[in-house]
Amino acid sequence: MQCKCIVCKAARSLGESAPGCASKMKLEFLAHLNRVRERVYGRPMPISSGYRCEHHPIEARKRKQAEEEGRTRPLGDHSCGVGVDVLASGRNAHDLMQALHVYNWLHIQEGLPQPFTAICPDQRGLVMMRFIHIGSNTEAPGRPRPWLWTY
Repeated sequence: MQCKCIVCKAARSLGESAPGCASKMKLEFLAHLNRVRERVYGRPMPISSGYRCEHHPIEARKRKQAEEEGRTRPLGDHSCGVGVDVLASGRNAHDLMQALHVYNWLHIQEGLPQPFTAICPDQRGLVMMRFIHIGSNTEAPGRPRPWLWTY
């Protein structure tokens, strides 16, 4: 769940506190992920990307693009501690997306908000690199939720 950027890796290798530590992940979000894994999906959910600090290349690129366009960019799922990318392809990807939607539906039936507001597949390229983004950010200007995108 820790940030994998160069700044964070260097800090951890020196025994220092990294800006992108796993403790910045929101516990409620992690609890929902665990419930999906244990109660609905029933198999491991390997995480390829968890928390991302401001130095992470993807977050830095998004910030730079927003600045160039003269807009404020709301923080994304990863940098808010409510987003992960789970490695999954083929049948596993299908089953995981179905499990996430069932889990959301069960919450709706109970009158509760959907725990996952972004369920977004990237099924391009090498099979071992394919993933599904799972996020729980709330709606904000420039960040409508629930929302679906593909890569």
